Amino acid sequence: MSKELTIIGAGASGMIAAVQAAEYAAELHLKLHINLLEKLPRPGKKLLATGNGRCNIANAGAAREHYYNAAGQNPAFVQPALQKFTQKNNLAFFRSMGLLTKEEENGKLYPMGDQAVAVLDCLRLRIERLDAALSLLAPAEVQELRPRRPGGFALKLAGEQAERRADAVILALGGLASPQLSNSQGFARLLQPLGLKATRLYPALTQVKIASSLPKALQGIKFNGRVRLCQPDGVCLGAAEGEVLFAAYGLSGPPILQLSRLVSHNFYEQVQPRPQTMELDLLPSMSAGELLAELQEHCRLPLLLEDFLTGILNKRLGQQLIKLLDGRSLAMPAASLSNTDLQRLAGLIKALQLPVSGVTGWERAQVMAGGLALKDFDSQTLAARRWPGLFAAGELLDICGDCGGYNLSWAWSSGRLAAKSAVEYLLNS
Repeated sequence: MSKELTIIGAGASGMIAAVQAAEYAAELHLKLHINLLEKLPRPGKKLLATGNGRCNIANAGAAREHYYNAAGQNPAFVQPALQKFTQKNNLAFFRSMGLLTKEEENGKLYPMGDQAVAVLDCLRLRIERLDAALSLLAPAEVQELRPRRPGGFALKLAGEQAERRADAVILALGGLASPQLSNSQGFARLLQPLGLKATRLYPALTQVKIASSLPKALQGIKFNGRVRLCQPDGVCLGAAEGEVLFAAYGLSGPPILQLSRLVSHNFYEQVQPRPQTMELDLLPSMSAGELLAELQEHCRLPLLLEDFLTGILNKRLGQQLIKLLDGRSLAMPAASLSNTDLQRLAGLIKALQLPVSGVTGWERAQVMAGGLALKDFDSQTLAARRWPGLFAAGELLDICGDCGGYNLSWAWSSGRLAAKSAVEYLLNS
């Protein structure tokens, strides 16, 4: 008799789990039928939005120090999945589907053709070729999931009268981020009969809001610089560098997304958040001393203040910084700047302080921080401790990765581990 495995959620972790389970079951000569259920009309929609459409498929340096639980700690929980299914192993798995990849700066891995749709197509085509053992149902919303006696699970799908049965289930619903692309809305209600509870949830890899009119005045301007998130006492909570974008609400860009988890942990739905400041180094290629010397030289040029920083920074950015010097008129000559003014200007360029007011929220977030409590799952198998035959993978667990492909790395590794564990459970049950 064929065993039934149901995977809830056809995002990254769900799709890779389906392929892994089907192929591993065939290898073990286990008669297995897999139902891959997707709430949205099409699977993998969130994949298409990753990496600005290029899909930062993984990071070669995926390791414990790049992952965080809801409390901000680096959980050892991630290690078994990342070690059993390394990024090199995952890329070989994708290569077997026809997908070639390339490595760019900081270990970021992309499909060779720079198209996110290539990743989705490779998974989709492999799933279609496995149709004898694997059924993809979309849209298919699971409204109820409960344990059956003496074993297995019962599922109720929207629009169906009869219950479905499953000998094992993999939860791969994803997180609350980008709700228009997610399966996970209402996951707490769905999992309540199983006694599975989530930690505090908050958006991560998202934009940061600034309590100042300056970003709006600089809207659309980008610069390559360094960013530090600081407390009022000067303690640095985190630092990142790369391209930063000024926007009407505040700041965006990879360094901002990297630090947003710390901002969100502090501000999101908190009654009394601690003050935080984004400190921007607008010109990291020069030291403060070198910059001051250059500004002193600039003062010898026959320039008005409106053009004083034009050869150093974006013109509009430079003008806004000049205005911060006591609201000085841009029509004044550069020679009117005193050495104290130049020191202050150099200070603004090297450490522009912007007060943080929060993050932009779930709609713009790429991932969810927090998730199902790790204590309820075995890190070696991703099996639920309380319910034999129940497994979880991906973003739904209390694991949040850094910006740069780490979250997809976790999705692939955890999805494959959950699938392997589920197949072995079914083989022995």
